[in-house]
Amino acid sequence: MSTYDYGWEKLHLAVHSLAGASTQKERLVNAVAYNLIHIIPENNLPPELRDEFKQFMEEITSVEAKGNEGRVRATVDSLDEIGTSRAIEKIISLYDTVCRHMLPIEI
Repeated sequence: MSTYDYGWEKLHLAVHSLAGASTQKERLVNAVAYNLIHIIPENNLPPELRDEFKQFMEEITSVEAKGNEGRVRATVDSLDEIGTSRAIEKIISLYDTVCRHMLPIEI
Protein backbone atom coordinates (compact mmCIF):
# COMPACT_ATOMS: atom_id res chain seq x y z
CA MET A 1 0.00 0.00 0.00
CA SER A 2 1.34 3.42 -0.95
CA THR A 3 1.08 6.65 0.99
CA TYR A 4 -0.70 8.17 -2.00
CA ASP A 5 -3.34 5.46 -2.57
CA TYR A 6 -6.28 7.76 -1.80
CA GLY A 7 -4.97 10.54 -4.07
CA TRP A 8 -4.36 8.00 -6.81
CA GLU A 9 -7.86 6.55 -6.39
CA LYS A 10 -9.56 9.95 -6.59
CA LEU A 11 -7.50 11.01 -9.63
CA HIS A 12 -8.19 7.64 -11.25
CA LEU A 13 -11.92 8.10 -10.74
CA ALA A 14 -11.65 11.66 -12.07
CA VAL A 15 -10.03 10.39 -15.27
CA HIS A 16 -12.84 7.85 -15.62
CA SER A 17 -15.36 10.67 -15.19
CA LEU A 18 -13.64 12.57 -17.97
CA ALA A 19 -14.05 9.59 -20.29
CA GLY A 20 -17.75 9.09 -19.58
CA ALA A 21 -20.87 10.14 -21.41
CA SER A 22 -22.30 13.70 -21.46
CA THR A 23 -20.75 17.00 -22.44
CA GLN A 24 -17.08 17.77 -21.89
CA LYS A 25 -17.94 20.47 -19.33
CA GLU A 26 -20.31 18.15 -17.44
CA ARG A 27 -17.62 15.46 -17.28
CA LEU A 28 -15.12 18.03 -15.99
CA VAL A 29 -17.53 19.23 -13.29
CA ASN A 30 -18.15 15.64 -12.20
CA ALA A 31 -14.43 14.82 -12.13
CA VAL A 32 -13.72 17.76 -9.83
CA ALA A 33 -16.89 17.84 -7.70
CA TYR A 34 -17.12 14.12 -6.99
CA ASN A 35 -13.45 13.21 -6.82
CA LEU A 36 -10.75 15.87 -6.75
CA ILE A 37 -12.49 18.00 -4.15
CA HIS A 38 -11.86 15.21 -1.61
CA ILE A 39 -8.07 15.17 -2.01
CA ILE A 40 -6.07 16.70 0.83
CA PRO A 41 -2.76 17.49 -0.88
CA GLU A 42 -0.64 17.24 2.27
CA ASN A 43 -1.97 13.75 2.98
CA ASN A 44 -2.75 12.32 -0.44
CA LEU A 45 -0.19 13.64 -2.94
CA PRO A 46 3.59 13.57 -3.36
CA PRO A 47 5.25 16.77 -2.08
CA GLU A 48 6.30 17.99 -5.52
CA LEU A 49 2.69 17.81 -6.77
CA ARG A 50 0.93 19.55 -3.88
CA ASP A 51 1.34 23.17 -4.97
CA GLU A 52 0.39 22.35 -8.55
CA PHE A 53 -2.76 20.58 -7.36
CA LYS A 54 -3.67 23.43 -4.99
CA GLN A 55 -3.24 25.96 -7.78
CA PHE A 56 -5.44 23.91 -10.10
CA MET A 57 -8.15 23.61 -7.46
CA GLU A 58 -8.02 27.36 -6.80
CA GLU A 59 -8.39 28.04 -10.53
CA ILE A 60 -11.21 25.52 -11.06
CA THR A 61 -13.19 27.07 -8.17
CA SER A 62 -12.33 30.72 -8.84
CA VAL A 63 -15.73 31.96 -10.06
CA GLU A 64 -18.37 32.90 -7.49
CA ALA A 65 -21.41 30.65 -7.55
CA LYS A 66 -24.83 31.99 -8.41
CA GLY A 67 -27.73 30.33 -6.70
CA ASN A 68 -27.05 26.69 -5.89
CA GLU A 69 -24.76 25.87 -8.84
CA GLY A 70 -21.51 25.71 -6.82
CA ARG A 71 -18.12 27.24 -7.56
CA VAL A 72 -16.92 24.32 -9.71
CA ARG A 73 -19.94 24.56 -12.00
CA ALA A 74 -19.70 28.37 -12.17
CA THR A 75 -16.01 28.22 -13.06
CA VAL A 76 -16.35 25.45 -15.64
CA ASP A 77 -19.30 27.25 -17.25
CA SER A 78 -17.08 30.33 -17.63
CA LEU A 79 -14.36 28.40 -19.51
CA ASP A 80 -14.08 28.47 -23.27
CA GLU A 81 -13.23 25.32 -25.24
CA ILE A 82 -9.48 25.83 -24.81
CA GLY A 83 -9.80 26.43 -21.05
CA THR A 84 -11.92 23.31 -20.69
CA SER A 85 -9.39 21.23 -22.62
CA ARG A 86 -6.52 22.59 -20.52
CA ALA A 87 -8.32 21.73 -17.29
CA ILE A 88 -8.91 18.18 -18.53
CA GLU A 89 -5.28 17.86 -19.62
CA LYS A 90 -4.17 19.07 -16.17
CA ILE A 91 -6.19 16.35 -14.43
CA ILE A 92 -4.69 13.69 -16.69
CA SER A 93 -1.20 15.07 -16.04
CA LEU A 94 -1.75 15.04 -12.26
CA TYR A 95 -2.96 11.45 -12.49
CA ASP A 96 0.06 10.47 -14.57
CA THR A 97 2.43 11.97 -12.02
CA VAL A 98 0.77 10.22 -9.08
CA CYS A 99 0.89 6.92 -10.99
CA ARG A 100 4.66 7.27 -11.26
CA HIS A 101 4.87 7.41 -7.44
CA MET A 102 2.83 4.28 -6.83
CA LEU A 103 4.57 1.11 -5.77
CA PRO A 104 4.39 -1.78 -8.23
CA ILE A 105 1.87 -4.48 -7.39
CA GLU A 106 3.55 -7.69 -6.37
CA ILE A 107 2.02 -10.87 -7.67
